[in-house]
Amino acid sequence: MPQFARQKIHDGQNQRPNLPINVHSTSTIDIFVPPSDSMLMINPSTKPSENVVFSETRAGHFALGFINLNNPRALNALTLAMFRDIETTLLKWRAREDVVCVVLHSDSEKAFCAGGDVKALAVALEQGPDLGSGAQYFTAEYLVDYLIHIYSKPLLCWADGITMGGGIGIMNGASYRAVTERTLMAMPEIAIGLFPDVGGTYFLNRLPDSLGLFLALTGARFDGRDAAAIGMADGIITSNKKSQALDGLAKLEWKSDEAHDKEILRRHLSGFADSMTSGRSAIMQRLDTIRSLTDKPAIEAVDAALRSWRGTDEWIKSAIDGYLSGSPTSAKAIFRQINEGKKLGLEEVFLREWNMAVNFCARSDFREGVRARLIDKDQKPQWKPPALAHRDRAPLF
Repeated sequence: MPQFARQKIHDGQNQRPNLPINVHSTSTIDIFVPPSDSMLMINPSTKPSENVVFSETRAGHFALGFINLNNPRALNALTLAMFRDIETTLLKWRAREDVVCVVLHSDSEKAFCAGGDVKALAVALEQGPDLGSGAQYFTAEYLVDYLIHIYSKPLLCWADGITMGGGIGIMNGASYRAVTERTLMAMPEIAIGLFPDVGGTYFLNRLPDSLGLFLALTGARFDGRDAAAIGMADGIITSNKKSQALDGLAKLEWKSDEAHDKEILRRHLSGFADSMTSGRSAIMQRLDTIRSLTDKPAIEAVDAALRSWRGTDEWIKSAIDGYLSGSPTSAKAIFRQINEGKKLGLEEVFLREWNMAVNFCARSDFREGVRARLIDKDQKPQWKPPALAHRDRAPLF
């Protein structure tokens, strides 16, 4: 992994996150690359997005900020413009002493966020050999993800409905991650020839043994109760309590003190949450099987175990089908990503994943996977190479 230099970037009075990177500032974009590499020059101009709505509500002498993802037809897929607008607003609110809490949610009952807008990204990558579109998209996405992780004010993410990929990325770093009975989660990147990014190296490695690797390799889906049980959510709250829970935020005794405010947010939401989670989690009941399939020294051994499984559990079978239909290139990269990233800090994770993401844009199955799954929708990706044994591990790291 290349060495990066630290540099603080200021935008007016708002300080950007202190990422361990060498930065080139182009308007609202920070592009980080190894010092030995040439600087990526990209077009920073993007119109403000109409697919995210920002608002404020008074809470006594203080204010609450609301970020509402508002593109239900696309299941609130995150575009480059949305990321830039979210970044700008989060930095603005962080600099204001009167803003004491931020809420990230959607009014959609179907989806909080189905992920990043990889369809638009793949189309842009097909227009020429320049990787600028990939570099700027993943920079904007990871900067928002990282900013949420280190945010100095309480940030509530209400993840109701479909929450996958990039949706988990903007959820995972929140102070309180609320899920509901409608929540459906997954890290399905292997299906499109990518890898579980948005900090996946970090949070998947903090799940029960071998579970993170299993979810990454299979794209298996799980619900809100599972998420709370395995530590990917802080509480499951029934969706009909949303208005009451959010309206109650204005009545809390905020002090504009980070530790105090995060604690009163936690206590407030815990009062609405279901206290019984792990005993009802389907994933927790399958941990022994999952461990037997993925606790292996090499991806080839995992592959053999998954292919030879002959059980009757339909959820496990569906998960294995997801692996078998996924990209062999991604499978080998994911195994390295998770196993070699166990001890990486959050900053190191995002840097490593950024390098991987740009490399995947250049030479992997990513474009073909998006074509088959999201553009032509023939569901018949032509993976190159088509088998695990043929994949050279070097190019993607």
